[in-house]
Amino acid sequence: MSDKDHIDDATPRSRDRGTIRGARVAPPRLRADECPIEAMYEEHFNQRQLCADMDVLAATTKPRQKLARRVLINLCRDLPAHFADEERGLFPRLRARALPEDNLEPTLSLLARQHEVANQAFTLLVPALACMANGALPAPEDRAALRRLASAERRHLIVENAILLPLARMRLTEDDKRALMAEMCASRQTLPDAHAACTDALATLPGGAQDGTDEVAG
Repeated sequence: MSDKDHIDDATPRSRDRGTIRGARVAPPRLRADECPIEAMYEEHFNQRQLCADMDVLAATTKPRQKLARRVLINLCRDLPAHFADEERGLFPRLRARALPEDNLEPTLSLLARQHEVANQAFTLLVPALACMANGALPAPEDRAALRRLASAERRHLIVENAILLPLARMRLTEDDKRALMAEMCASRQTLPDAHAACTDALATLPGGAQDGTDEVAG
């Protein structure tokens, strides 16, 4: 996928069918020959669906085991991998290519701080999500935490989609993009580093750490 193939930042399309990606949180399959900026837009689209799923869990009046399992897997596996792509691959390359007038450093510092805060919030939510994945309803404090995290992640995505990725498209060279894409593909061959809470929670999931893609959020 090349830069010129990107039609709408907010609605990435399926590579296979040309249809709008919809109500599933599933990390896009990465290919070495595509543009990493486009892959990140697609991952951001899936993160917005994750936010919607967290809002559903926060409001539910009945157990949503598969939905909770999907959110838990995303927070423990998929989102950390995406954060690592940005912090280890995108941010350093963009910092090296940015021009003084881009005033990039405050934005990168803000995004890195937001990643850190989000990771702390994930850690606190993991035990509660594991209980929800096994049939429990969220406690009032868990509902509030889910809403806060969804809201914070939406604000984070606005900055990345409006500032970071457009600038990356402009400043990164083709060699930069190829190297970044190769790193992203290689990183998906191994599981991201997981803290103990995630490791313990994923081990308790019925059916293992598989995406709960058969339950519609809403």
